[in-house]
Amino acid sequence: MAFTEPRKYAMTRAQAVEWTEFAATNEWAKDALASTSWEDNSLPERCVAVYYVVDKEKKLHVVIWSHDFKQSFKELSLAWIEELYEVEESDIRQVEYPEESIIKPGGQIFMLLDGDKVAGTVAMMIEHGKCELGKMAVSKAYQGRGFAHPLMMEGITWARKEGHPDITLLTDINLVKAVSLYEKYGFKITHRGEHPMYKRVTCIMHLEF
Repeated sequence: MAFTEPRKYAMTRAQAVEWTEFAATNEWAKDALASTSWEDNSLPERCVAVYYVVDKEKKLHVVIWSHDFKQSFKELSLAWIEELYEVEESDIRQVEYPEESIIKPGGQIFMLLDGDKVAGTVAMMIEHGKCELGKMAVSKAYQGRGFAHPLMMEGITWARKEGHPDITLLTDINLVKAVSLYEKYGFKITHRGEHPMYKRVTCIMHLEF
């Protein structure tokens, strides 16, 4: 795929917004990207977006899938599941064979980078023609900093550009913070109860465009 200039966003713990929108209401931000610590001299390969953490004067990059990230994707995806639930057959298939189970059917995987460190990931999967957001995880070392916002925004932006009318999301209603995050981005609970594929899933959420 051809890569264009990465999109730019301003990010805080509470939200992420397009940089032009942020600069319009913050005078100091208009020339801030020219500062030494924020210069975009070296973008990682396959970079689609840059998130400037405004209260830390640092930046995060979002890149699309490369086989080089397979181990990081596997570790991040399984870490939170192993901590709270049991790893299931569907989980193993997706993390062991991400190209076959996610990329080739038309999906995409995004990796959030802090320098050369992988801070998080999210997968946009195509199941039976439907777009599903899943395998979202932020490394423990980065939790509590709002790093889930770039992952949510990139997943939703990708689905819109690909022409999907909606996004499905499977989660556990007991994950209160996660459900609250999804609702902030417009997802609504459309079903409560057991799921045939995942024992840990207790609700289905949808976002319609």
